[in-house]
Amino acid sequence: MSNGSDNIKQALAQALVKVEAGGDIVIATSVIDNVTEPLAEAIKAAYAGVFTTQELAALSNLVFQATSDDKFYDWEMPTLVGYTCEEMQRLGEKLRALAVL
Repeated sequence: MSNGSDNIKQALAQALVKVEAGGDIVIATSVIDNVTEPLAEAIKAAYAGVFTTQELAALSNLVFQATSDDKFYDWEMPTLVGYTCEEMQRLGEKLRALAVL
């Protein structure tokens, strides 16, 4: 399972434990993955229609191509797009991680 899915499951587990501690729900299982796995899948399914895996990968590749070319991503690009080259590369990494969820 990808790190992105694990992050979603961990965030859900933390939120559920917090809600349970507040007395709003009762988790009746000792294996929290039994609860978080279907919730994580539902979240991924809800966002699946926004971009396909291939589209996310293409956007990531575009960012990496643009930032690897000093002639394209020159001194003016941070003003035009609002991010430095390094910030755009981190954005490309985020897109790539989403592509493998």
